[in-house]
Amino acid sequence: MGRRQTMMEKYKQQMKAYRKKRMMQNNTPFLPPSGVVYVMDSLDATKKMKAEVLKTKTKQHREIIETLACPVCGNPMEWDPHWEGFICMKHGKKAIYEIVEPD
Repeated sequence: MGRRQTMMEKYKQQMKAYRKKRMMQNNTPFLPPSGVVYVMDSLDATKKMKAEVLKTKTKQHREIIETLACPVCGNPMEWDPHWEGFICMKHGKKAIYEIVEPD
Protein backbone atom coordinates (compact mmCIF):
# COMPACT_ATOMS: atom_id res chain seq x y z
CA MET A 1 0.00 0.00 0.00
CA GLY A 2 1.20 3.49 -0.77
CA ARG A 3 1.16 6.42 1.54
CA ARG A 4 -1.57 9.01 1.48
CA GLN A 5 -0.97 12.25 -0.36
CA THR A 6 -1.40 15.58 1.32
CA MET A 7 -3.74 18.15 -0.19
CA MET A 8 -0.76 20.20 -1.37
CA GLU A 9 0.76 17.20 -3.19
CA LYS A 10 -2.57 16.49 -4.91
CA TYR A 11 -2.84 20.15 -5.93
CA LYS A 12 0.71 20.21 -7.35
CA GLN A 13 0.05 17.04 -9.34
CA GLN A 14 -3.18 18.46 -10.79
CA MET A 15 -1.52 21.75 -11.71
CA LYS A 16 1.36 19.93 -13.42
CA ALA A 17 -1.14 17.94 -15.54
CA TYR A 18 -3.10 21.13 -16.33
CA ARG A 19 0.03 23.02 -17.45
CA LYS A 20 1.16 20.09 -19.57
CA LYS A 21 -2.22 19.97 -21.33
CA ARG A 22 -2.25 23.75 -21.83
CA MET A 23 1.25 23.78 -23.35
CA MET A 24 0.45 21.11 -25.96
CA GLN A 25 0.53 22.37 -29.54
CA ASN A 26 -2.50 21.77 -31.73
CA ASN A 27 -1.37 20.89 -35.24
CA THR A 28 -4.70 19.59 -36.53
CA PRO A 29 -5.17 20.28 -40.28
CA PHE A 30 -8.34 22.38 -40.29
CA LEU A 31 -10.04 23.21 -43.58
CA PRO A 32 -9.86 26.97 -44.32
CA PRO A 33 -13.18 28.82 -44.57
CA SER A 34 -12.68 29.31 -48.32
CA GLY A 35 -12.36 25.54 -48.84
CA VAL A 36 -9.22 25.95 -50.96
CA VAL A 37 -6.08 24.33 -49.59
CA TYR A 38 -2.56 25.31 -50.63
CA VAL A 39 0.41 23.09 -49.81
CA MET A 40 4.15 23.64 -49.94
CA ASP A 41 6.75 20.94 -50.52
CA SER A 42 9.04 20.96 -47.49
CA LEU A 43 12.09 20.38 -49.72
CA ASP A 44 11.21 23.18 -52.17
CA ALA A 45 9.69 26.04 -50.19
CA THR A 46 9.60 28.54 -53.07
CA LYS A 47 6.26 27.63 -54.64
CA LYS A 48 2.75 26.97 -53.39
CA MET A 49 0.55 24.37 -55.03
CA LYS A 50 -3.20 23.99 -54.87
CA ALA A 51 -4.27 20.62 -53.45
CA GLU A 52 -7.60 18.87 -53.78
CA VAL A 53 -9.33 17.79 -50.57
CA LEU A 54 -10.49 14.17 -50.81
CA LYS A 55 -11.92 13.44 -47.38
CA THR A 56 -12.89 15.56 -44.37
CA LYS A 57 -14.56 14.96 -41.04
CA THR A 58 -16.35 17.31 -38.65
CA LYS A 59 -15.11 17.71 -35.10
CA GLN A 60 -16.48 20.35 -32.76
CA HIS A 61 -18.22 22.19 -35.63
CA ARG A 62 -14.95 22.49 -37.64
CA GLU A 63 -13.89 20.61 -40.74
CA ILE A 64 -10.70 18.57 -40.38
CA ILE A 65 -8.83 17.38 -43.48
CA GLU A 66 -8.22 13.62 -43.41
CA THR A 67 -6.78 13.05 -46.90
CA LEU A 68 -5.50 15.29 -49.68
CA ALA A 69 -4.65 14.47 -53.27
CA CYS A 70 -0.92 14.74 -53.97
CA PRO A 71 -0.34 17.81 -56.19
CA VAL A 72 2.28 15.90 -58.24
CA CYS A 73 0.88 12.39 -58.74
CA GLY A 74 -2.74 12.67 -57.53
CA ASN A 75 -2.55 9.79 -55.03
CA PRO A 76 -4.24 10.23 -51.63
CA MET A 77 -1.99 11.48 -48.82
CA GLU A 78 -2.55 10.87 -45.11
CA TRP A 79 -1.85 13.35 -42.28
CA ASP A 80 1.22 12.53 -40.20
CA PRO A 81 1.20 14.31 -36.80
CA HIS A 82 4.93 13.68 -36.23
CA TRP A 83 5.96 15.53 -39.40
CA GLU A 84 2.99 17.94 -39.14
CA GLY A 85 2.23 17.50 -42.81
CA PHE A 86 0.78 15.23 -45.47
CA ILE A 87 3.11 12.49 -46.71
CA CYS A 88 3.19 10.88 -50.17
CA MET A 89 5.36 7.78 -50.64
CA LYS A 90 4.66 7.23 -54.37
CA HIS A 91 7.52 9.38 -55.73
CA GLY A 92 10.36 6.99 -54.93
CA LYS A 93 11.24 9.09 -51.90
CA LYS A 94 9.09 10.52 -49.11
CA ALA A 95 7.47 13.83 -50.05
CA ILE A 96 6.19 15.96 -47.16
CA TYR A 97 3.65 18.69 -47.91
CA GLU A 98 2.74 21.35 -45.34
CA ILE A 99 -0.46 23.40 -45.42
CA VAL A 100 0.24 27.10 -46.01
CA GLU A 101 -1.90 30.22 -46.05
CA PRO A 102 -2.91 31.67 -49.43
CA ASP A 103 -1.53 35.12 -50.29
